[in-house]
Amino acid sequence: MPYTCSYCGGTFCSEHRLPESHDCPGLKEDYWNVPVKVKKKRRFSISIPRASIPRTGIAAYGYNNLIIGICTIAFFLSIIFPDFRWLMILHPDWIASNPLFLWQLVTNIFFHGGFEHYLFNMLVLLFFGGELERRVGSSTYLRVFLLSGVAGSLGYLAFAYATNPGIAALGASGAIYGVMGCLAIIAPEIRVMLLFLPIPMGIRQMILLFAAIDLLLLPVPDRIAHSAHLAGLFVGLYYGKKLRILGRWRMW
Repeated sequence: MPYTCSYCGGTFCSEHRLPESHDCPGLKEDYWNVPVKVKKKRRFSISIPRASIPRTGIAAYGYNNLIIGICTIAFFLSIIFPDFRWLMILHPDWIASNPLFLWQLVTNIFFHGGFEHYLFNMLVLLFFGGELERRVGSSTYLRVFLLSGVAGSLGYLAFAYATNPGIAALGASGAIYGVMGCLAIIAPEIRVMLLFLPIPMGIRQMILLFAAIDLLLLPVPDRIAHSAHLAGLFVGLYYGKKLRILGRWRMW
């Protein structure tokens, strides 16, 4: 069945009836003064966001849950075998005298000094770690956690060598600060309520509050590794900024 072009008056088959299909002069001459939108053919491809790729194997349980499980096992092992815990914690003197103890940069993350220390860190990790893993995926979450934890260890070592290298450190606080910092960058809409300050606030305001407290208490000998908190937080903020630029996270 022939078709007549409403622009040039020519008769064409169904395949060439559109102006862009038969090189219609109305598309080139200004006196036609008829706006014609030419649609270009596009190739469609299916892309699965990294965060939504189905997890298989050990990742199916969620790396955040696995980390909590490892910290729980390590906590009870430290009670049953106290000497074993001392080989896993981060000790500046040991690192300086024997470089083989560099494993402590990682292993100290999974040990804690007492039940309250362990319980508080795991509760924070349960809420914030699970949310970050849901948004960025298991592999990215694991990188954020470990890089922030190692950065916290290095930050503590640097500060300890400058002040008191005889005090050891352990705990996942540096890694947890990194997790919260990353989440604050990619999900600023999250609101939290602190136990010691029952006022709803945004996660970014919470991070600023924690950072200010750590900066103020940094020179205070209160047996809290504030330098590890700040170093881990810095890595988490940096990684979150990188993810935000790339747009590789879930927004729901």
